[in-house]
Amino acid sequence: MMRNMLIAAAGVLLLSACEKNGFSYDNVLDGGNVQYTLLDTFTIQMRTVQLDSIPTSGTGTALIGGYTDPVFGKVEAGTYFHISLPAEREVDIRAVYDSIELIMKPDGSWYGDTTVPQQFRVYKLSQKLVLPDDYYMFFSHQQFAVESTPWADTSVMIRPTDGNLLHLRLSDIKGKALFDLLRDKSQDVSDNDYFTEYFKGMAIRGNNNKAALGFQATDSNLYIRLHYHISSTEVEEKYFDFRMSSPDLQFNEIKSDRSGTALEQLPSGQTGLPSTATGNQSFVQSLTRTVTRMDFPSIAALPELGKYGRIMYAELVLRPVAGTYRDYRLPPRLMLCPADNKHYVLSGDTLSNDNGYQGGNMQVDFLNPANTAYIYDVTSYCRALIEMDTYTYRGLLAIPTAGDYYTKFDRLILGDGKNSGNRAQLKIYYLLYN
Repeated sequence: MMRNMLIAAAGVLLLSACEKNGFSYDNVLDGGNVQYTLLDTFTIQMRTVQLDSIPTSGTGTALIGGYTDPVFGKVEAGTYFHISLPAEREVDIRAVYDSIELIMKPDGSWYGDTTVPQQFRVYKLSQKLVLPDDYYMFFSHQQFAVESTPWADTSVMIRPTDGNLLHLRLSDIKGKALFDLLRDKSQDVSDNDYFTEYFKGMAIRGNNNKAALGFQATDSNLYIRLHYHISSTEVEEKYFDFRMSSPDLQFNEIKSDRSGTALEQLPSGQTGLPSTATGNQSFVQSLTRTVTRMDFPSIAALPELGKYGRIMYAELVLRPVAGTYRDYRLPPRLMLCPADNKHYVLSGDTLSNDNGYQGGNMQVDFLNPANTAYIYDVTSYCRALIEMDTYTYRGLLAIPTAGDYYTKFDRLILGDGKNSGNRAQLKIYYLLYN
């Protein structure tokens, strides 16, 4: 009789503690002196955070164009890069200039409407493309001055997945001037050091576009081709290629304007925008420096359930809001990264893989959107969270994987823990010894 009273008392204590600290349980298995419990209504504090900037140099991807998103606002992208002299640049005395073009190869990625022509502007830089002091790479907010007159301002249809090269005709005035430098053996084209002083770099930007597109930023897929011919008994067509060089200096500038959107009030810095202020939703689009942060304040109260307890398994389920991804691609993988209170990502052993980060397994179900989710094993993180203090505390940032983080416009709208249709959940299987 006494034994049954103790077990009943322990059950009342467990239920009381759960209700007191913001979580509840079910599926309790009576194993004598052991209670095995599923806790699944933990408080998840979610907020959208605006990062200062992200590095975009040396990715091998040139992003050009722009589009308007009803949630994330107007986005514009442009790319900067160096070109180098052709290895062989001897001009025959009979040579005659023909034309000049910029050649690029789409990498198959795009965001927006590609069924309409896209407007591109090509510029020569008036400011040398070099890293500022104390910088080790370029970031998305940086920009360089360009000459007032573009080398091209043209509208073109682009089929990003057909595998064809894109040819943009450039100004013949600019092309003829470059050809004359080669023909006259000018010092400006005598070697690449002099050439870099004369030709400081190039920029390609969109102009009120409907789509942002990705291109391969390599020396074999991004270059200027100068066409000429030699007339003798027959016309011999020739060309010089000025190929992209210094791939570590190629970078993408990204601008965003959120006027009139739910993110218009998103502040920079640590505060962020709580999900409760945006319809129980939080937002992710790394190229516009938008990420979601999560904190779990009620986990620290788990030891109050009893002196001897252990988290056996913990699972975090993040659900995209239904209706927000039918026309917009979701990040194929979403990483969880431990971050301090200033949102600095720190590697460690608080997530169950080698470097402390973890990518969720995405399941997409268009017929039943409630089943679409990113699912994570956060057992190690939750165990560590109980022991964290003010100095060691880590929340979680949800961001795309490294490659997509720097080069893709994929976006995500997540439901928070109180979202009516797509609720985020933390499920903890807890073993309590009485």
